[in-house]
Amino acid sequence: MTGCDAHPGAGADIGEELRTLVLGALDKVDPVLERLREEPATTGAGTCAVCPVCAVVAALRGERPELAARLAEHASGLVAVLRAALEEGGPAPGAAAPPEPAPSRRVQRIHVDRQASC
Repeated sequence: MTGCDAHPGAGADIGEELRTLVLGALDKVDPVLERLREEPATTGAGTCAVCPVCAVVAALRGERPELAARLAEHASGLVAVLRAALEEGGPAPGAAAPPEPAPSRRVQRIHVDRQASC
């Protein structure tokens, strides 16, 4: 008896376990993103507020640059979409396969003559 035969059906619930794990991780990330979005931006005088390197350095100093707030807003949207997709669940067993994509256009070949340079 091999390792796979010892526990038949052991992997049957892995999708549900993974979904629960990811939803738990999203629950931990939400408060951090919310705090970053709601706190006012703070940047030291004379510091660059545009480039990502300066934003990371400012975050390490305890400041909260505007870039971090913008990234938190976008990450919150991504987390919301991911959460909605995970809470909906996967497709029902026996569901119809997605339709085949429409065939793409034919490639048109264009002959280009190169001219000698002066």
